[in-house]
Amino acid sequence: LFKEKEAEQLGVYQDYLNVFSAMHYYYMAVAWKDVPYINYVLDINNAYNISRTPIHDIFSDLKANLEKAIDNLEEKKNESLSNDANDFFFLSKDVARILLANICMYQGEYNQAEKLLGEVISNGFYELDASNYNNKETITNLFNNGSSKEIIFAAHNEPQSRGNISIGTPPLVPIMTYTDVVLSYAESLYKNGRTLEAESQLQKVITAKHISVTGENTLEKIKDARLQLMLYTNTNFAFMKRNNFAKEVYGIEEYRLLLPIPQQEIIVNPSMTQNPGY
Repeated sequence: LFKEKEAEQLGVYQDYLNVFSAMHYYYMAVAWKDVPYINYVLDINNAYNISRTPIHDIFSDLKANLEKAIDNLEEKKNESLSNDANDFFFLSKDVARILLANICMYQGEYNQAEKLLGEVISNGFYELDASNYNNKETITNLFNNGSSKEIIFAAHNEPQSRGNISIGTPPLVPIMTYTDVVLSYAESLYKNGRTLEAESQLQKVITAKHISVTGENTLEKIKDARLQLMLYTNTNFAFMKRNNFAKEVYGIEEYRLLLPIPQQEIIVNPSMTQNPGY
């Protein structure tokens, strides 16, 4: 009886944990492609000998978990920058929707992404404002005052150092913003052949942010908007990669579209292999 009750209580939290797990694995897969995927209880004997899981298998499992989370999480404005830890942990449906849309776009499934992002927009919980995530002032204001009308999910960041080198990182990272949602929605509309609607969504961002954009087509204009607005976010790399802009924008060779596996991971895990070119 006690075990059943305990399992019931743990089940309440599983969907939230699955969304956080999916968030981490999605960004890991974008950076490194195939990574060790742990969705089971590790045996102490093989905890340091885990092979890389194909990205398609990882995404398949994450999508199933996120679809279940969307069914069970609360429909509300997500709040992550209040002083209440419960607000950070108890995510809303929209966080799961956006993350699932990101995975769908990365796999070229723009019809599903359009539907998910359209639901986030139609909920009306968020609004575009003049926030520019290339400006430190925007990040500092979020750090000091909490969520704006645009912030959907953000996390505080600890300063990092390696040896005698300090890595300059902002004190707060906007992980999901309404700017990104609208630009991703415009991208999805464009990929689905609805160019006029995509331009309309892009224009909302241009107007709110007081910017101008250039490009031969809507997708290039979205790229230009992202470069002007989204520096201090973690979504642009995935956008540039899935739309074949990354090599030009970042001035990198093909193999650098994936990051190198840290050498320490290769040392401690005999089953780990390095990405090609490194």
